[in-house]
Amino acid sequence: MIFSCTTINLARKVDPPIKSYVKVLHTVKIAECLPKFQNMCPKGEFVSMGSGMVVNMIEDQTIVITAGHVCESEIDEERISQHSQEVSVVDFRGNQHQAHVIKATHDNGMGSVDMCALWVPTLRQSGVDFSMFPPRPGQEVYYLGSPAGIYHPPVMPILTGLYSGPIDASNAMVGVPAVGGSSGSVILDMNNKMVGVLWAAHNFHHVTIMTNWHASALFLYEVVQMYTGKTDINLPLIRN
Repeated sequence: MIFSCTTINLARKVDPPIKSYVKVLHTVKIAECLPKFQNMCPKGEFVSMGSGMVVNMIEDQTIVITAGHVCESEIDEERISQHSQEVSVVDFRGNQHQAHVIKATHDNGMGSVDMCALWVPTLRQSGVDFSMFPPRPGQEVYYLGSPAGIYHPPVMPILTGLYSGPIDASNAMVGVPAVGGSSGSVILDMNNKMVGVLWAAHNFHHVTIMTNWHASALFLYEVVQMYTGKTDINLPLIRN
């Protein structure tokens, strides 16, 4: 009796996929503005940060999933005449890799999600799988991310919470702490299966918006379909 009572460990534990996590860096370079807006032209290089994770999708290729707004910024082309955007990721060793946007979409509440798929050819790392089952309200979930840009490879914050439920055709609510920099974090169940992507935080930091399971599944399916039957994907396909 003494043996059985002193050796049982009821603590809930997971084995987080630390090597599959990446910090995402998005750089916008503004080179020139139209003449009448020169005095208000924000020339220069601007870097924003987010989170992402390698997801097993296309055989022998490394695909990172993050939020759509982490990959792309809207540029006022009525004022800015020359600009460029670049995306890179930092792996668990601290190495930086150039990334290519395969597909990026934004939230509309009607099925389109704030998600992005990146092809990272120099990153050789296995990822997580997408869950075959949607999460249930009250189910425990967690994420690996870089809230406020925090990342000390190979250590990153690991944050847990409870899934609240779907909001609309695109989104769901989850009770995990998040701030800027958390965007793009893949929400995982306790079996390390992806159930969505965190993309928006509330002023109350424990109310967070993620892509819902069904819309996320459709986004990933569309990415896979872009390459089904293709034998050469050395360069990203032209996005719609």
